[in-house]
Amino acid sequence: MPSTDKAVERIAGRIQTLSDLQNRGIVQGELFKKQIYSLLTSRDARQVFQALIEPDRKAIKILNRLEDPKAWREISMKSREHREKSFYRLIEEIMSDTVAGSVKLNRMLQLCCLPFFAGFLPLNDSEKEPPKETRPSRVSVLD
Repeated sequence: MPSTDKAVERIAGRIQTLSDLQNRGIVQGELFKKQIYSLLTSRDARQVFQALIEPDRKAIKILNRLEDPKAWREISMKSREHREKSFYRLIEEIMSDTVAGSVKLNRMLQLCCLPFFAGFLPLNDSEKEPPKETRPSRVSVLD
């Protein structure tokens, strides 16, 4: 756990710096998206995700769905582009909040594990199924 604490500390510092730059209007638009993507796909973010968010992933999904089922249905039916815009808009809201960087990180990683946003960031490679072995056809040539 000490290495996870160090990872949280490092990322929280980066988040605070990025948040300050965004609030001053220095980092906006595509640059902001690239910085967030870089931050959330870093080795430290993956480590924090695996240690703190992954064990509660199912509960986070259920809670989010129970809190606002209408919004859950709406965003689930939208296109990938719309979901991606919604994701970065929610990230901007989190970044503009005045809470500590570690709280912002936790909120962002929880957002990343929702099924309609999970495809944007490869935080959990272990869930990918291995390619299935192809089976030979059971139909005989003589049939």
